[in-house]
Amino acid sequence: MKPPQPLSRRAPDLRAMDLVEEATHALRAAPAATLAAYFAGTLPFVLAMVYFWADMSLSPFARSHDAEAALGLAGLYVWMKFWHNVFARRIWAQISATPPVPWSLGRVRRVVVTQAALQPLGLLLLVPPLLMVWVNQGGAGGLLALFPQLLLLTILFLLLATVLIFAVPVAFFQNLGVLDAGDAQPLAELVQRAGLLAGLWKRQNITALMFLTLFAFFVFLNWMTFFILVPYLGHMLLGIESSFTRAGFSSMMNSTALAAMVGLTYLCVDPLLKTVFVLRCFYGEARHSGEDLKARLKIIAASRAAAVLLLGALLLAPPNLRAADAPPPAAPPPAASPGVPPDELDHTINDVIHQDKYAWRLPGEEKTGDEANQSFLTRFLASIREMIHNWAVKFRDWLDDLLDRLRPHPRLGGVAAGLGMGGITLSQALIFTLAALVLCVLGIFLYRYFRNRRGKNKVVQLQPLAAAPDLADENTGAEALPEDGWTKLARELLARGEYRLALRAFYLASLAGLAARNLISLAKFKSNRDYERELRRRGHAFPQMPPVFAEVVGTFERVWYGLHDASPEMVSAFSAQVDKLRRAE
Repeated sequence: MKPPQPLSRRAPDLRAMDLVEEATHALRAAPAATLAAYFAGTLPFVLAMVYFWADMSLSPFARSHDAEAALGLAGLYVWMKFWHNVFARRIWAQISATPPVPWSLGRVRRVVVTQAALQPLGLLLLVPPLLMVWVNQGGAGGLLALFPQLLLLTILFLLLATVLIFAVPVAFFQNLGVLDAGDAQPLAELVQRAGLLAGLWKRQNITALMFLTLFAFFVFLNWMTFFILVPYLGHMLLGIESSFTRAGFSSMMNSTALAAMVGLTYLCVDPLLKTVFVLRCFYGEARHSGEDLKARLKIIAASRAAAVLLLGALLLAPPNLRAADAPPPAAPPPAASPGVPPDELDHTINDVIHQDKYAWRLPGEEKTGDEANQSFLTRFLASIREMIHNWAVKFRDWLDDLLDRLRPHPRLGGVAAGLGMGGITLSQALIFTLAALVLCVLGIFLYRYFRNRRGKNKVVQLQPLAAAPDLADENTGAEALPEDGWTKLARELLARGEYRLALRAFYLASLAGLAARNLISLAKFKSNRDYERELRRRGHAFPQMPPVFAEVVGTFERVWYGLHDASPEMVSAFSAQVDKLRRAE
């Protein structure tokens, strides 16, 4: 007989996938209060982070309140880490089969101070991913922008490399949020315990983190697909027009949309990550305390106690109650019925054993003959055809069953005739109604299809605009007029003495000219900084153009958003800069 293994060798036998599966079951079994504690701390921080990102990226007045916004975001970060600790301690109490420790004011203060002192150091682990985002946005010359098809794979590779290198530090900072019980233990002891458990079972740690990273990557792709498809589905099915459908796929590639999708991915994956590290710390501490065995014994004792109480209640019940609750005597067995025909019995058995709940037990069939020589694509298309055929058969059977149920009872024949239905039964009327609805839907579809097709073949006569665009309106973009139209309008405004509007017209003329040369793509959600980065990416063949455009943007922002007054000399010099940008090569 094999001797029992010591307690310290049981926990490493738990594989990484088993650990993730156990964490998933623990998270699903967690009460609503536990999940509410997590989202009460994380959701405000994620919303504030997305708003902070959008405000700092797009707002021209961001520098006037960046310090206050950063301070508020730091406070929400500490708030989130406190509630992460509450979530982790409740999960610990759940898997150890003990009631959660009530929170006191002193315990809350100690946890907040400890988490605020230690957890911000973990933000240094985000430097490599943020560096990748910075390089992609053009901070290093837009290197990755030259290969957009490899962007997602590059980010995935960087995340996996980061996990491989920083697996132990990630476990250390996660353990800090799990092991901090808010008691009077010294800070050095907490750090030492977190470090020892972070270095425990390294292969399990790395494998679990790599699996969760892949899971987070696919969750991110799902959110991206959701945000891309929903506007188009709304446009196709309901006719809802939005900025996403007008701008196309490029509207989802701005930094604010990506930050929102990263925040949603964090909300989906991080609770599972926290639960995994709670289990790692629990099993690590159980090597010396035996908490895992105590938890199992408590569960067994509770189940046995419930069984004993139920048995005692049945034994101590009054005799008359037991007699009343006793089942009636069994009736004599019915007379033997004539045997079932063998053919019908074989057919019934064959139908039963081929049901879905039994078919998985059958061995796989070996492919012989022509089926073995068929390619994967041929077999796949054949399976699709067979699936559609089975659906059609099931729908036909369902429709026949429905019509059988709706068929009037023979006793109601006279009533139906009295109601004026004549020779038409209810099932026939239903069939005629469904056919009429199908024909109406088909007619509407064909009408709209041919109407749109005829509309595409119409020759549209271009008519000049009756009025010039309103340059004082911030929603007026460069796509309203071509480059020559903006230049002509700017000269008219300059002649009338409206120098500020003339300056903006010259600026919009520069944007329209760059868009006509396919050096930028116009969109209302883009800022001047976005246009500069896009020009550096697309205009690498014209090295003199980005500096000239930067001067044009700087002059325009000082006058339009700043406090500089527009004068005729300034507008003339600005017009010369725009002409220089047009001739730059």
